[in-house]
Amino acid sequence: MKKHFRYSFPLALAFIAVLLFYSLSYLSNNKLKFYILDVGQGDAIFIETPSKNQILVDGGPDKSVLKELGKVMPFYDRSIDVVILTHPNLDHLAGLVEVLKKYEVKTYIDAGDDYALSEYVELKNIIKERRINYIKGRRGMKIIADKEVGLLILMPEKLIESKNPNDNSIVAKLTYGDIDFLLMGDAEKNEELSLVLIGDNIESEVLKVGHHGSKTSSNPLFLEKVKPELALISVGKNSYGHPSKDILQNLAFSGASVFRTDVDLTILVETDGKSLTSNIKK
Repeated sequence: MKKHFRYSFPLALAFIAVLLFYSLSYLSNNKLKFYILDVGQGDAIFIETPSKNQILVDGGPDKSVLKELGKVMPFYDRSIDVVILTHPNLDHLAGLVEVLKKYEVKTYIDAGDDYALSEYVELKNIIKERRINYIKGRRGMKIIADKEVGLLILMPEKLIESKNPNDNSIVAKLTYGDIDFLLMGDAEKNEELSLVLIGDNIESEVLKVGHHGSKTSSNPLFLEKVKPELALISVGKNSYGHPSKDILQNLAFSGASVFRTDVDLTILVETDGKSLTSNIKK
């Protein structure tokens, strides 16, 4: 027994030392991290603030989001502060069912679009069972995620009657210091035009391109207002023609560098609130 203890004790100390080093290095990074997770044909965005507060926007089409979260979160971290569903389409919704089963989620936000989808019903049942704080996202709501970090909901102002959930997609602007990220969900040209007509300041260094680069989004007038430096497309193998060649051309004309998960896999953009760095080198 003592012989076994003599070997296991140094091993335990080594494990504790490694864990401590990992924890300290993890906590010492003062940058905001913005991930477009590689979940195939769908959307999943993971945001971690300098104080390690975490936001997950959409969950992709299946449980592959769990594997991707495991790559960007410490193995001991089993909680997420805020989960946002931009709209109830399977390629954004299905993975969140698995996330809510596996992680402790403090707050859940969606637009409250009562779309008839069995997975959406299951998601709402989990929220009730686990007593997760539920908020209907509306224009003007702001999440204070950290010092100098805020997520402002720009759309929808109210739900409109439509058979297309994209028409009520949550659009949000994430700001850290001087750097802005515009998260378009699957918003299409009508919501883009509304943002332009309302006169919102939507200029942003980083644009999470709407609707996987579909031709229904990213019109030139909208892009002229955003002036993105980076345009990030969450997309996988699909039969829809995403991303559209015309939209890729629009983005190129806007001056943005374009990255896409079907080519670049998981995309990481980091910022200290003053400048941007990316894990993608081209």
